[in-house]
Amino acid sequence: MKKKDDTPKTKEQIFAEKADNYGICYSTICPLREHCLHSLLTSYKPKDRLYTNCVNLNNPQMQREGCPLFSKDEPIRMPVGLSSVYYDMPGRMERAIKNHLIHVYSRKRYYEYHNGTRPMTPDVERYVRQTLKNYGWTQEPTFRGYVEEYLW
Repeated sequence: MKKKDDTPKTKEQIFAEKADNYGICYSTICPLREHCLHSLLTSYKPKDRLYTNCVNLNNPQMQREGCPLFSKDEPIRMPVGLSSVYYDMPGRMERAIKNHLIHVYSRKRYYEYHNGTRPMTPDVERYVRQTLKNYGWTQEPTFRGYVEEYLW
């Protein structure tokens, strides 16, 4: 069995991997194109492909300041691992919060967040923090760690 390579990937390697299946934007007039992942990946798309997944430039929402598909070209710091959030929490509150988050995200997705196999996007982190607050938890949540990844 081959051992998994743990060396961090370069930006170019990550972009080359993602470009094959990611929606590409070929707009030349979009004001956001300099810092958008959809636009930056055009140069990483394999040249031997006959077809590509691309953004529909005929959509009136595209190629504007408020583009709904805009993805910043900088990595975002995202928390991983929900398990340590529950350490000092009463069991009754822990079960209620856990059940609520499972209901919202599904059991599989919740445990990916819980175990740290999937980083929490800023929206998910915001929702988890708000849920803790809504259930009466006043302490700042502590996650197992943080990773910096691109928000695809």
